[in-house]
Amino acid sequence: MDNKKELIEEIAKLIESDPEATPMELSVLEFLSEDDLISVLKNLYKSKESRSEQNEEWFQELCK
Repeated sequence: MDNKKELIEEIAKLIESDPEATPMELSVLEFLSEDDLISVLKNLYKSKESRSEQNEEWFQELCK
């Protein structure tokens, strides 16, 4: 059960930092299975990675 709580907390942090993430009531996450939470987490990390790449491209253009 602790692992599930940790996953939810990590998801919450990523949602807060992602302007493109769909806002959601975090209490809903408690009803998801651990596998579903891991899937959500992976998708949020992909989004974060994509934003980092876009920021790097923007920065490179700015420095030209």
